[in-house]
Amino acid sequence: MAKLTRIKESRKPRKLTLSPTKLNTYLSCRLAYKYTYIDRIGRFFYKPKSFHTFGATLHRALDEFHKQGGAHTQSADDLVNTMRSMWSDVGYGSKLEETEHLAAAEQLLGQYHQEHIIEGAKTLFTEKQLRVDMGEFVLMGRVDRIDEHADGSLEIIDYKSGRLHVTEEEVRQDLAMGVYTLLASRLFAGRRITATIYALRSNQKATVEHTTDELAELEAMIRLLAAEIAQVDRDSDIEPTWKPDICPYCDYLRLCRKSAGWEEPSTE
Repeated sequence: MAKLTRIKESRKPRKLTLSPTKLNTYLSCRLAYKYTYIDRIGRFFYKPKSFHTFGATLHRALDEFHKQGGAHTQSADDLVNTMRSMWSDVGYGSKLEETEHLAAAEQLLGQYHQEHIIEGAKTLFTEKQLRVDMGEFVLMGRVDRIDEHADGSLEIIDYKSGRLHVTEEEVRQDLAMGVYTLLASRLFAGRRITATIYALRSNQKATVEHTTDELAELEAMIRLLAAEIAQVDRDSDIEPTWKPDICPYCDYLRLCRKSAGWEEPSTE
């Protein structure tokens, strides 16, 4: 028993691991971050949502499409049939809503297949996890797709199933795309790297190339955030704060209402 105790006491604490999702959660609501990643109570409050199911299905279908050789070996019908085999009705409020989303998925995947033939890039990875030890913490992110172009440059592509439009400025300001580029610049040193958000519903995309200064500024911000986040533990006392753009849609709303004594979710 004494030996086991010594081993337990000598074990080092696990290094903080951060991802775009964790960073965005913390920036949106520190209490939601604590509930999700420290207290780990999300499974008791999470409610399935149709847009989560829709997006996850499309991501899985596109992942399999590229693993099977993409448009060179898979027809548009093959892609749609793959999606259908993965389809889930979780989160949809009615059969009509599900049917409408299925039809939309078929249409946008057909458009995607045609566009992929035109662009002609070589897909190196899909659903690729990028991970870099930053010293005080580990930074990681899962990229939807990484393509290699004829000039040797790499293009990081992130699918968005709910967006109709995207601009270059939105890509440049997107935290996840910045993190992916920062990670790729460490893992694929010397390569030119671009970042693309692909709005699947409209078949529209926007691409940017982050500058060295932008990546340095992003890294500095993440290091500051990491220092803050590292201080959050189970004993941290974080009071609920009403945020009209976030709280009405949050799975933890009823928990915060009870804790803060909110009678109704006011927008004031």
